Amino acid sequence: MAELYCTARTLFLYTTELIEHPLEGVISGGEPDYEHLVAEVRGFLRAQRVRGPLYLGLSSEFLLLRTALFPVLEGFPLAEAVLAEAERSPFWGQHDLTIDYELLDTVDEHRRRVLFAAMPAQAVAALSRRLRPRRLEPLPLAVWRASRSQFEGRESWIVLETLTNSMALFEQGRLIDFRQLAHPLAEGGQALVDEVVRSLQLFGRYEPVEAAWLFGLPEPPPAPEGLPAQEVVQSAQPGVLKAAAWRREPPGLDLRPRRRRLGEGLPREAQRALLWSSLWLALGAAGYAVLNVQLQGQRSINEGLQRDIARLEAVRPEEQEPLPEGVTTGLLERVSGALPEGTWLDGIQVDEFKLVLRGHALDPRAPQVLARRLEAPPAWTQWDEEGEDFAWEVSLELPQ
Repeated sequence: MAELYCTARTLFLYTTELIEHPLEGVISGGEPDYEHLVAEVRGFLRAQRVRGPLYLGLSSEFLLLRTALFPVLEGFPLAEAVLAEAERSPFWGQHDLTIDYELLDTVDEHRRRVLFAAMPAQAVAALSRRLRPRRLEPLPLAVWRASRSQFEGRESWIVLETLTNSMALFEQGRLIDFRQLAHPLAEGGQALVDEVVRSLQLFGRYEPVEAAWLFGLPEPPPAPEGLPAQEVVQSAQPGVLKAAAWRREPPGLDLRPRRRRLGEGLPREAQRALLWSSLWLALGAAGYAVLNVQLQGQRSINEGLQRDIARLEAVRPEEQEPLPEGVTTGLLERVSGALPEGTWLDGIQVDEFKLVLRGHALDPRAPQVLARRLEAPPAWTQWDEEGEDFAWEVSLELPQ
């Protein structure tokens, strides 16, 4: 496996050692030239005889990376809200965008904080088709995941990295927020310290953190005096990023095109229809026609949703066996209404004393949220390598 970290000026390749390759002309007139970037990367990889899985991390010159608060709106999918926010960017909004997002925190019942990335769909297609990366994501994320291993057990820390000249704050192992720094990390000095202090205040923290991790390639940034941290650690070891680059844990995004599973991202009406379909298949009463919807963005869902639900209702058996004791329409409505965003059902199984729900999720925390909403035991969750998402199972005790 090989890891390739791409900035506007340099390619950093790591297999067993770090190799640098200068880049020229990949930013033209202030805009990224993706075709030139692909050609440079392909030529560099061929020269180094790189084979096998490739991780590709891109700096902020090539994509949009943001955090934002989003309202919880009934019937308005989070993916659609994230896409709309990304399209507000005066630079990136002029393109058709590919997005990926991750829920950072639920502020309250009406608001949630989301980390998201966006990139022109045409550029994503070119990179995926010609480089075939196993993972394509914003560059800082691998550094952030590596910091979680470096500071496991710490209450708080900041990450200052020179690859994108950014700063991120972590508390209790979770990403709180990040921002691009105006002052170059490589220059250090009091101006940098002042900006770090102001950034922490913007994030809502007014006390020093336990540790500051200063990371850079091929050498770490200098450690200026007065950083608001009890401990300062410098690192320029690309090996610490190797495992983190491939690790499937937050914060993690992937901009590669991928096939969506049945039901993923559908509004609750469609999820409810799928739930009924799964139920009658489990009881052996009858089979439903398969809802075969490939999502081409939430806009196409709105157009075809009513036809899909009508088709499902049309093939429901006229004579249905009674539901098992304890399984009521109210319970099924409760299940469908409790599904978090980015979580979908594949099927259910009715046992003698419990209802077993099975499905997939984009966020490993979402099944635990579902279990809490249903007052069920903690969910079983496992990474699905083939589907590139998280398989889950929730067992709901039936009333006796």
